[in-house]
Amino acid sequence: MDLFQFFLAIFNGLLFTILGWLYMKYPPKEINHIYGYRTRRSMANQHIWDYANAIGSKMIYYIGLVTLFSSTLLYFIFDSGTVVMASIFILLLGLGIGMYKCETLLNKRFDKNGKPKK
Repeated sequence: MDLFQFFLAIFNGLLFTILGWLYMKYPPKEINHIYGYRTRRSMANQHIWDYANAIGSKMIYYIGLVTLFSSTLLYFIFDSGTVVMASIFILLLGLGIGMYKCETLLNKRFDKNGKPKK
C-alpha cells in the first residue's frame, strides 16, 4: 500500500469534510460573492442567506464524510486511479443532490419575494 496513492484517494473527501466543518464553525455573516452558499435565491436577503448557509455547511460536511469513507473503503478493493475517479464522481453527485435539496428547502420556506411562508 503506497501512502501517497492512499492520500490521493481520500483527498477530496478529507478536503470537503474539513471545509464543511470550518464553514459550520465560521459561517459567512453577510451576503457576499466570495464565501458561502451563493445562488440567486440564497442571496435574496439576509434571512435567506443565513438559513441557506446553515444548510449548505452541513451539506458540504456530510458529503465530505461520505466521500471520505467510501473512498477509504474503495481503496482496499480497487486500484487508486479508479478510486480517485470514483471519489470525484461521488463528490459531484453529492453536491448536485445537496444543492437540489437546499433549493427545495428554500422554496418550501420562502416565497418568491424572499419572505417566509406562513
